[in-house]
Amino acid sequence: MMFAYSEDGQHFLGFRTNAVGKMQIVYDYEGKMHRIYDVETPNVKTKVISTAITNAVKHRMVVPTLFATLSSQNISLKELV
Repeated sequence: MMFAYSEDGQHFLGFRTNAVGKMQIVYDYEGKMHRIYDVETPNVKTKVISTAITNAVKHRMVVPTLFATLSSQNISLKELV
């Protein structure tokens, strides 16, 4: 698992592999809002996800930045409900 916090410590982004081998991105805002996203695109390199996470936590709009960064590389995410 790789993870990063925003400079103010309010936002957390990380990624992991679940029990069936699917890559997931975890987002948390101040321990109050927790979201998990499946990476729907197969065979995405962890370096690509790491770079997107590192980039996203530097912006005020963390999740939209993450989605935009990955979308620009044709990588899709699906939120688990």
